Amino acid sequence: MKVRNRRWLWWLLPVLVVLLATLWFRQTHLNWLGRTVPDVSRWSADWQEWIDSRDDLTHPAMLHWMPTGCLCRFMAAGHASTLSEEGLALGYQPYQLGTPFIAANLATPLPGLPPASPGPMIALTGADGQLRYLGAYSSGLTCAQSNSLVDDWLPLSRPGSVVNLDATTCVCVN
Repeated sequence: MKVRNRRWLWWLLPVLVVLLATLWFRQTHLNWLGRTVPDVSRWSADWQEWIDSRDDLTHPAMLHWMPTGCLCRFMAAGHASTLSEEGLALGYQPYQLGTPFIAANLATPLPGLPPASPGPMIALTGADGQLRYLGAYSSGLTCAQSNSLVDDWLPLSRPGSVVNLDATTCVCVN
């Protein structure tokens, strides 16, 4: 009788391990992006300078950035792929910077590294090569389409530009 009453302990152990791993991941990979970029104006200008220095970009461009070795890639890849598909239909040329994390048919690998960025980032340029959107894919840990920050900026007819670091999202541990 005692053995049967303790079987629940063997089910509790894996549940605790998953719970602790989830808490660790949220503590180490979820952060407010604005805290990780000390000078937003300079950071945005660095991105624009980097884009201006490239003669291998076709505009309007969609630039996907995922720092090498970042665990966030598993969360952001699906949303990035969907954005590339939508972007192609809207006239964007999608690129991926650094180590590829989405299919090459959805975003052309682009050599060279952009300015340092804290986690999965996306940049949209207009036909003139000027930044339209620079920031996180979405808010929340999973970088999911359901809480996307960039979708509103996809239509090229939308005027203006934004640097969006006002998000708590997946960041990469260096």
